[in-house]
Amino acid sequence: MTPITKTYVVEHLDPELGPWSALEYRTIAEESALDGATFCLSSVPRDLTLPSDLCTLQGLVVEHRGVEEIYADSKDRVCLLDPAAKAELSVEDAMLFDVFLFGGILAPLFDRKAFLLGDDPPRGKAYAFISQFADVT
Repeated sequence: MTPITKTYVVEHLDPELGPWSALEYRTIAEESALDGATFCLSSVPRDLTLPSDLCTLQGLVVEHRGVEEIYADSKDRVCLLDPAAKAELSVEDAMLFDVFLFGGILAPLFDRKAFLLGDDPPRGKAYAFISQFADVT
């Protein structure tokens, strides 16, 4: 039986890349590679220069397209990781999903609004992204 490889995706919603985000991305890529998985950094602006040590990491795929375009034909295999979800992620979910999507650190969805922790005031970037990709109600 051929093992199913998983992909972890971060939709990069900022025009810049700070040192903290670079460290997070590096760590996710390294840990994904150790597990035989792929880490995809999507929606990277074409004019954004990534640190050279980030670009050379095994298992990292840098995409300029957004996740809604990359996975347009397989949305049902994408799991949006939401800390406010009513159900916890389970081992069985590994059989249902091939792609696990982070949009940053999402706060709970209240009144159809999501926001990234750390944005004060919230800018609604995550909600704008989610509403393009999924049917948010």
